[in-house]
Amino acid sequence: MDNFNKKEWYIWPCHPYPGAFNMGTDHFLARQMGKLLDRPVLRFFTWEPYCVSLGFHQNPAEINHKLCSVKGIDLVKRPTGGRAILHAEELTYSVIYPFLSIDVMDFYRMVHMPFVAALQDIKVPAEFQAVQPDFKKFYKSENSAVCFAASARYEVEVEGKKLIGSAQRIYESSILQHGSLLLGPCHENLADLLEIPEEKRAPVRSYVKNHTAWTWQYEKNVTAAELAL
Repeated sequence: MDNFNKKEWYIWPCHPYPGAFNMGTDHFLARQMGKLLDRPVLRFFTWEPYCVSLGFHQNPAEINHKLCSVKGIDLVKRPTGGRAILHAEELTYSVIYPFLSIDVMDFYRMVHMPFVAALQDIKVPAEFQAVQPDFKKFYKSENSAVCFAASARYEVEVEGKKLIGSAQRIYESSILQHGSLLLGPCHENLADLLEIPEEKRAPVRSYVKNHTAWTWQYEKNVTAAELAL
């Protein structure tokens, strides 16, 4: 379904950046499609320092801002939807693509299938899955502030567990998709940064642990930069 040859894409190599730069850059690029940009952009990046990002419509009060500051963790809002993510041991991507009335299912598949192939090459049994989560029920649960507590409709999973979390936003002339490919288990520490009673942290952490997979469980030595190549 891609209307562009691979060589026509702008590719931004993997580098670490602060949260405000990462999200501000993607928002700017998405707004420049059809102006400064005339072809898709694929950007790989990591986060330095570690950062909690909130979905565009998420209430910032769900996160303990003071504790994030004490721990040296950035806090930023994404231009895309979804719920909170602790960006730590992961490879993050953004795709900015000209909006041409793209079918959402086809777009998720176009973006994620190369990741599935690359992961399978290093013996990670990743699969592209179309699922139908009950978001109405999920948002009433204690886990609703955490992105990796549930799969969206089209995700990359390993043995039924979420490996890549993703979210989209449609602009006037482009579609922006973010995705976080988990390398290690550090994302589970988001439970400690939520504004929830202390006795609820362990159940949230356990739920996330039981519903996510991470790359180092299968290939311990791979890095974000290597996966981005």
